[in-house]
Amino acid sequence: MKSFIESVIILKTHFFRVLTSLLFIFSGFIKVNDPKGFGYKLEEYFGVFGIDFLNPIATGLAISICVAEMALGIALLLGWQKRFTLWSLLLMMVFFTFLTFYSAWFNKVTDCGCFGDFLKLTPWQSFSKDVVLLVLVGWLFWRQHNLVPLGPGRVLAPIFAVFSLLSLGVGVYTYQNLPLFDFLPYAVGKSIPEGMKVPEGAPQDVYRDTWYYKVNGTVQEFTTEQAPWDITGAEFVDRKSVLVSKGYQPPVHDFSISNIDGEDYTEDFLLAGRCLLVTARVLRDGPADAWEQLRALRSTADSLGVRFAILTASTPEEIKAFETAHGIGWPLYITDGTTLKTMLRSSPGLMHLKKGTVVNKWPAGALPKPDFLLQSNPVF
Repeated sequence: MKSFIESVIILKTHFFRVLTSLLFIFSGFIKVNDPKGFGYKLEEYFGVFGIDFLNPIATGLAISICVAEMALGIALLLGWQKRFTLWSLLLMMVFFTFLTFYSAWFNKVTDCGCFGDFLKLTPWQSFSKDVVLLVLVGWLFWRQHNLVPLGPGRVLAPIFAVFSLLSLGVGVYTYQNLPLFDFLPYAVGKSIPEGMKVPEGAPQDVYRDTWYYKVNGTVQEFTTEQAPWDITGAEFVDRKSVLVSKGYQPPVHDFSISNIDGEDYTEDFLLAGRCLLVTARVLRDGPADAWEQLRALRSTADSLGVRFAILTASTPEEIKAFETAHGIGWPLYITDGTTLKTMLRSSPGLMHLKKGTVVNKWPAGALPKPDFLLQSNPVF
């Protein structure tokens, strides 16, 4: 009986080993697929803890974390450097579990970014996921004597090294270009107008109001059900609203295009037959030759009647500096900075729309030649 129980425990340990390994590899790959997106999430955490000075290295740190996750995942699967791997995983999970608990308890970061934009988790779901992983790693740490290496060290070490280098290579490539797999609402083939729609009957935001009325000279709190306005002689002082439950939020929200004077042009661009949108959250971003290529693209677009616009969240001072460096007359429009980061991870970057549907996207380092616009009616 004792040997049977031990066999079951060993079998369970091997299952936990494979499951934990695959979860770490998958989580790391999903994030390294979009390192800038994970970097933006790290910046949110930096803001929560008052360490914004780390923002300049957020993306580099994001790539390092992703590569570490994948490397530890493959090391655990192979059984290579078992003790170091298990200690690293345990310390990592203790840290992440604290981080997600803090975020959930104080509602600081509404999505941990654990699985990038592939899978959104609420703060408490993120914490629960980390607790499960912490238990799995704890079990493996306890039963580490059952974790037999899959081969000799001289074979496993090169496999680990090659896998780690490939992971780093993916991170560098996606940083310089765009995500290999785009899970964002502005991915190629997605319709922006469709993404902005709210289905009929969709849940709405639910708020709880607290009313403050002065009754008999004393300010008191009341709920809406108590209808304090019906109290004789009650004098209104204040009202505070607290969000109880979040309603449906369409995939595309906070999307708008307005000119420098605040006039809205969103519908004009979404209804256009073809248009080119340059996303430049900060106009000083990007190499100078990218702006020269965009100038040529704009010239060809104008000659073919294709709408062209530069969407930015830059300040008036930054706009003036840009015009000093690159000349005046650029069709500059204002769009929310977070929306621009979601539309395209490159700044500047180029998005080709056809009646509001994304036809293609390019980063600053791989802008297309102007003659691509000569293709009539591009298809997906």
